[in-house]
Amino acid sequence: MRGRDTTYEVGFAKPPKSGQFEKGKSGNPKGRPKGSKNLATVVLRESRQPVRVNGPRGSRSVTKLEAAVMQLGNKAAQGDIRSQREFIALVRTSEEASNSGVSPLNPHEIDQQVMQSILRRMKSISADTASTSQETERKES
Repeated sequence: MRGRDTTYEVGFAKPPKSGQFEKGKSGNPKGRPKGSKNLATVVLRESRQPVRVNGPRGSRSVTKLEAAVMQLGNKAAQGDIRSQREFIALVRTSEEASNSGVSPLNPHEIDQQVMQSILRRMKSISADTASTSQETERKES
């Protein structure tokens, strides 16, 4: 065992020093470069870019996403079956998302309801234990 450090123990989750990465050096030096964007970031940035749209009241500026939804709605209104299916599905999912995210109560009221529910359960548990202890006392006497 010449040249080995006897203070370092090799075993589970303790690889030999020769197999460990050097301090400050990456294990994947040719990995993704810093600052590169993923697909979702690029798509979202591009969908928010403004474009000029000509309408009945003149031209105006809207985002590319809004323009695409307008075109889909116009094609659906003209009778394109495929566009109608897509547009109805889009409207349905948008309505479900907007309805599920809206809460008629503010967070403070929701907290109050949760606390009242917990107190009711604790009272019912204590009442159950009290009635159980009374029954066992009756049986013993």
